[in-house]
Amino acid sequence: MAKITISCSTPVDDEVVTEFLHKYVLHSRVGAARKLRMGEKGCFYTCSLYLEDHAKVSQLLRRMLAFFESKNIPLTILKIGAQDSWCEVDPEQRDPWKIAPQALLALLDATPDGGIQAALNT
Repeated sequence: MAKITISCSTPVDDEVVTEFLHKYVLHSRVGAARKLRMGEKGCFYTCSLYLEDHAKVSQLLRRMLAFFESKNIPLTILKIGAQDSWCEVDPEQRDPWKIAPQALLALLDATPDGGIQAALNT
């Protein structure tokens, strides 16, 4: 099981993006706007993968990745292992934990034991 967190790589001040987070990630508009303006330090989504809600989480993550790509807004995606803690991630040195959006998509298609679940492709 992996844990991920997502933020924008650079500060964003865009009403459409704020509304997207409000609608899909269930942040208040004010809270979403604040996190977006914080850039990389404004994590707006955190989750664990491969739990009982994996299909729902996978669908939301795919929607987020597609939306931010369509807006040309780069994301910072951090991944840690199931036994790791976010406290171990140095806010000033995030590179060891960064993964590309394509790597997240591959994680969404994989099962915890490394197999592929074609049924989860949404």
